[in-house]
Amino acid sequence: MFWIEHSDIYKQVGEGIKTVEFIYLLKEDKILFVEAKTSCPNIENKDSSEEKKKKYEEYFSDVTDKFIDSINMFATTVLGRNGQSEDVGEDMLHKSTYSETEIRFILIIAGAEESWLTGPKMELESRLFRYRKIWKAEVLVLNKEMAVKMKLVEG
Repeated sequence: MFWIEHSDIYKQVGEGIKTVEFIYLLKEDKILFVEAKTSCPNIENKDSSEEKKKKYEEYFSDVTDKFIDSINMFATTVLGRNGQSEDVGEDMLHKSTYSETEIRFILIIAGAEESWLTGPKMELESRLFRYRKIWKAEVLVLNKEMAVKMKLVEG
């Protein structure tokens, strides 16, 4: 697990870069970019006021930026463009190839009901469309219980 948010590489790059909580290589065939939030604005309420509209836009812009900056930071780190860091971990840094590795952008919304997660998933899929196409990536939006089952967080 690469805690990119606390890594030396992230600190060296400086201001203006946003990152997810961590990047996780799962069984050599999946790389997960994981961001965790306690809540999420509701799409059904976003147009009810200018303030809610602004908060909705800020939330999803921030999460989208974190996924995009993180995959770019990871790629440049693996390519050696940001120097070397033991923070990344040997399994990620020295993996022979990533050509068959699935990429997943995962947002965990701790307090959300499972039935409610479709809206945020569709929003992120839309905002990350180009990156999903370029990287052949999938978007997952989970609540805490689902993330615990996937062993991404502790119960």
